[in-house]
Amino acid sequence: MTILNAVASTLSRHTRYLDNELHTIGGLVRPGDVCLDVGSAAGLYSRTLSDLVGPTGLVHSVEPLSFGHPFWSRVLGARRRGNVRHHAVALGARPGRAAMRVPYTAGGPATSRSFLDWQSRGLGSNAEFDRHEDVLVEVSTVDELVARERLDRLDFVKIDVEGGELHVLHGATATLERFRPAMFIEIEARHTERYAYSPGDVVEWLAARGYTMYTWQRGWTPAERVCAHTNNYLFRSRAARDSR
Repeated sequence: MTILNAVASTLSRHTRYLDNELHTIGGLVRPGDVCLDVGSAAGLYSRTLSDLVGPTGLVHSVEPLSFGHPFWSRVLGARRRGNVRHHAVALGARPGRAAMRVPYTAGGPATSRSFLDWQSRGLGSNAEFDRHEDVLVEVSTVDELVARERLDRLDFVKIDVEGGELHVLHGATATLERFRPAMFIEIEARHTERYAYSPGDVVEWLAARGYTMYTWQRGWTPAERVCAHTNNYLFRSRAARDSR
């Protein structure tokens, strides 16, 4: 583990600035794995995954907004790594073009709270921001990306798309059936409500496809529903667990 990733791991354990579960990724990803980081932002997860999969592995890092987090993108340097491929698109339920709604504060764009406007119903949780700008982006799907990159395996997927998780999963149906990757997904009711579905709908959709949900409680523990005290959940397929 690099010094940068060691610091990130420590911060995730002991502060509110990074996901509490970031330090657990090392137990889920192996050297040689192929990973997909959907909503990579500055590249923190992509950088961590890059170190974990090593020179024989590969990380596909997906982030449609090129102007987000310029300082941390340079510091982390995930896109410059030899085992990271960057995709400047949004992922959703079907390919095309759509607007990313980017909220602004007095300090500039809050790109980490941007969301894809396709089938959204208002601002939802982003109503707290006074101003938004729409940025037109290319939209693809996980299935389309997998086919285009000719992937013959996919071991781990991280999804952080501010409420559009179910749409990303709908566009990944064939990939999930074929590869059964472990998935680390941020799910919050305040974000999903803008798309008129609930966190429970995400859980039920994955459960119907043989996935079990886990929350981090000093170890990954099976859970039946999304809880108020955490935002990030691990989903694993029984078939994939038995084979690894």
